[in-house]
Amino acid sequence: MIEFIEKERYYNDSAFTGQCWMYPTFMVKGGIEYFMWNRRELDDSWKIKEREGQKAELLANDGSHFHFHGIYANPFEMLAEIERRGHTFTEPDNLFVDCRETGGFVDFHGNRNEVSAAFHYRIYDKALVERIRTAVAPIIERSRKR
Repeated sequence: MIEFIEKERYYNDSAFTGQCWMYPTFMVKGGIEYFMWNRRELDDSWKIKEREGQKAELLANDGSHFHFHGIYANPFEMLAEIERRGHTFTEPDNLFVDCRETGGFVDFHGNRNEVSAAFHYRIYDKALVERIRTAVAPIIERSRKR
């Protein structure tokens, strides 16, 4: 069973987010808490709708991943298109950010050289991360040779 919880709010005074209250939001799966995002107090309506969609993705795939942005909710569909079109990554060595120690997730994100098609997935499933690493390896090699 998956549930979503918010932790105690904190005040964020940074220049990037503005002066606002933030609510750390977590997915709870198998009794383990996984960080999802910080919700801003008084989020815009479009952001609330986006967050609800991300929760729906997690519920639909047993909490394995969701996407922050990009055309494809499924990272393998995106990678298949990149392969089909022969595209390359702008920063092939910076596609993965491992936050398993602090938040229980790996971020897979980047952009392409040939078109503006930024993507960002938050992945909680270790096996899925390894499958993506395997699928992305030839694209990384092609990108380095560019």
